[in-house]
This record gives sequence, C-alpha cells and structure tokens, in this order.
Amino acid sequence: MTTPEYPVLRHHTIAHVKTLRINPAIFEKRFSSGCSMSRCDATCCHGGVYADPVEKERILAHAELIKAHMEPDQQHDTAQWFDDEVVDDIDFPSGKALGTQTNARGCIFLKANGHCVLQSVGMETGMGKFALKPFFCVAFPVVLTGHELTLHDDYTGRTECCHMVPNGTQSLVDICAEELEYMLGAEGFRELKELERQYA
Repeated sequence: MTTPEYPVLRHHTIAHVKTLRINPAIFEKRFSSGCSMSRCDATCCHGGVYADPVEKERILAHAELIKAHMEPDQQHDTAQWFDDEVVDDIDFPSGKALGTQTNARGCIFLKANGHCVLQSVGMETGMGKFALKPFFCVAFPVVLTGHELTLHDDYTGRTECCHMVPNGTQSLVDICAEELEYMLGAEGFRELKELERQYA
C-alpha cells in the first residue's frame, strides 16, 4: 500500500522525525465555536498514556515532589506508576514506549478534580505546566502515527472539548494552538498555520 502524498512540515522541533507528514484531517475536521482544551473533562485520560522511557525516568526523578502534590487516595508507590511491558514504537524518541498505569479513576496521575498531578507540579513549582507530562499526553487529541501528524479517532463526546461537529467554525489548529506549538515549536506552528491557509 502506498503512502498518501500528504504535505510535509519542514520546520519543527520533533528531532527524531526527519519527514513529518501532515494528515489533512488536521485541517478538515471542524469543532464548535465554544470548543476549548481548557474545558477538558479528562475523559481522554481514562486509559492512561504511552510515554518514552526517558519521560518515565524524568517523572521518577521528581517522584518525591509529585507524591507531595498527590491526593491521599492516589497511588504513592512509584512501582505502580508505569506498566512493565515496553513496546517498540518509532514515534517515540528512543523508539520505545510504555504505558502509565490506570485505576478506577483513570490514569494513575489523575486527581479527583480531573486535573493531572504532573501538570499541577509543573505549574506550582515554576517548571512549566508541560515539564513533566508525557509528550503524547500534552498533544492529545493530536497524535503522531508513523511520523504522520493527525487527529486521534477517539473523542470524548463533549462538544465543548475535542468532539467534532458538522459545519463547526473552528479547526484543530484553532483549538489546539498551545499544544501544537508545544509539539512543533513556534516556527513549526507558523508553518502549519500557513499550510492550513493554503489547504483552505
């Protein structure tokens, strides 16, 4: 099966991806005018997330700080934070990935209010809200699949968050601007917006 001739993003900061293809779904899918990632209800966190082993080690290096910000009923045993199985995946910098553990609430790092303890630590300590979060956790619902930037097929079902609607007034580039700039860097995000303009 041949790979579709998708546009390629020339300037981005995903260092391990030489040729980053852009699936047109990034530009085509539409969302409601009130849609915003800031209104996320954490439904997408229920299954956990895959992380690079390097991201795991960064999280574990801050384990005491993370545990200090956890709620009493959260899992404080670091041995229970990640799956044991490591899988091959070219979309991760090391070429390897492993999942975060889950419980009845969802991802092991999810607090009762739907906030991520890793993000809370980053914001409250001045490291930055994405400093400890796995790359693909920040990116969702944008995903990297086979070095192709696209939109994940799984949606929360809430029009306020990342659920598609017919004839919506916003694109994914509109509602995930912060996440896309984090993924691609400022220059890469500007190039993506220009590709979107050309596509339209």
